[in-house]
Amino acid sequence: MKAKEAKTVYLRTWYGINATVSIGPGFIHRAGWRNFLIPHPPLVNWLLRRGLNENDACTLSVTHEFAHFQSAPLALPYTVGLIALAASEGLSFFSVVTIIISTHAAWEFLSEILTILHNRQFYRRCYNGISSISRRVFWISMSVLALLGWVVLLF
Repeated sequence: MKAKEAKTVYLRTWYGINATVSIGPGFIHRAGWRNFLIPHPPLVNWLLRRGLNENDACTLSVTHEFAHFQSAPLALPYTVGLIALAASEGLSFFSVVTIIISTHAAWEFLSEILTILHNRQFYRRCYNGISSISRRVFWISMSVLALLGWVVLLF
């Protein structure tokens, strides 16, 4: 999905934050609060939206990015908690980085679940006739990465 111009949406989270999501132009997404937008490569959206038309891909990408804001009150304490556990165990730098990657994977997983739940019929319609391989790669890889943090922490 390479939009010719940015699609910027302003949404309010359930806990009162005014979020901004900007998709494009080009490959980079931006998300944040008001004018403080963090640019990032949309690797997860790139994988999940393969084969979709530009409009559907953009709509689902905006919903997914906003879902990160909606789920932040769950994801951030989870991340801090696991990192604190890792630090208290005296784990190596590599282990802590693995746990950070793991918590990010869990957040991506949760954000896509919220994207699906936002409008199930639209989600199904978008993917009707589209190969499920890239979505399977997403769900399997995010599941494995999310569990990997716990494996590192517990063993």
